[in-house]
Amino acid sequence: MAIWQYRLILIPEEVLLNKYDVLPLAIPMELAKEFGWWLDRQPPVDFEQQIDSILLQMDSWSTQMRMWGQKHGNDAYVCYVDESKNKVEQIAFRVDASAISRDLVRQICRLASQLRCVLMTPQYEILVPDESMVLTAIDGSTARRFIDDPESTLRSMDCKKIEEQANYLTRNWRKNPPK
Repeated sequence: MAIWQYRLILIPEEVLLNKYDVLPLAIPMELAKEFGWWLDRQPPVDFEQQIDSILLQMDSWSTQMRMWGQKHGNDAYVCYVDESKNKVEQIAFRVDASAISRDLVRQICRLASQLRCVLMTPQYEILVPDESMVLTAIDGSTARRFIDDPESTLRSMDCKKIEEQANYLTRNWRKNPPK
């Protein structure tokens, strides 16, 4: 993911409400990364056709993934549990903050609503699929600040937080390195 891309992960609202009584403003990083949001509730069979109508398909670098859009621009991806692509693990979009498309944001929100999902931001905040709410979040994001002032944005980034996230992501690799 490029720093100028703003990621929105679709999470089934029902599953989140089963974990919390009300929609939280944000969720812990560990829960966001570890919990199988789609394992007990799968999207309708034709949901990929809805993504086809939003962005053009592109080649995927993984056999367990489908991708749409443009590399380092606006894109979408669906991760599956295995190569059969029968069980969804994650659905996400990345919005290019250098050329924010209101139409794309509107279509992402429409799809999220149709799938009865909320949107999780890169900071693990939870947004209802509302176009103005999502546009406001993108406008205040690191991705947008990077577009406006790359040097200042990079200098102001919290290195400790980035290191914690990197350590979290690589913890299993350190315990069981690839052979």
